[in-house]
Amino acid sequence: MKDIGRAFGLPFKDPSWASKFLIAGLFMLLCILGIGIPIIVGYLIQVTQRVIRREEHILPEWNDIGIKFVLGFKYCVVYFIYFIPVFLLVIPVIGLAAATSTTDAPELVGILTIVYMFGFTLLVIPYSLLLTAIFPVIAYRFALREKISDAIDLGKIFRDFRVAWQNTVVVALISIGIESLAFVGILFLIIGVLFTVFYVYLVAAAMHGLLYLELPAERSVE
Repeated sequence: MKDIGRAFGLPFKDPSWASKFLIAGLFMLLCILGIGIPIIVGYLIQVTQRVIRREEHILPEWNDIGIKFVLGFKYCVVYFIYFIPVFLLVIPVIGLAAATSTTDAPELVGILTIVYMFGFTLLVIPYSLLLTAIFPVIAYRFALREKISDAIDLGKIFRDFRVAWQNTVVVALISIGIESLAFVGILFLIIGVLFTVFYVYLVAAAMHGLLYLELPAERSVE
């Protein structure tokens, strides 16, 4: 993916980037309470949309909070849908934990719990890796029309992944890498972490848009 390095500098091409980062810091603080999460997520989707539209300044204004909240909430629903299988697999774990304290054979329940957790791990780890690999495609497909149905259309998602799987995996791996480095902001205390994490998310959102632009023309219009 030839333009991937651009994603790191795009946020700073906006002449108002400093003030927009400051406002973002306030909403990042609200994420601790859960209130700011849909707003930040909606903002990041708008960043991806601006990259797809090849706009010069990719940082949206902070004047449409309601729109950002709705957009982010819809994308959070997408997240929830993809993690439903994991939630369902956790239910038996809760049941086994409860049975341990009420059964007359706790050793047997303990063995069953160990066996189940082993199977759980064998299923969840590959599933998590798969989601990580296709997540960039999920992100830009949702950004295109802001429809939940587009983000869970596995047929088209895997079609796009097959077309550009190398670029998609590179974007996914870089996103993981820079997210792990985001905690370097701890050197500047909590506020530094908030701004660093926000920047990392901006870079990832920009890469999702750039990934879409790399698709062959006949694929990108679908």
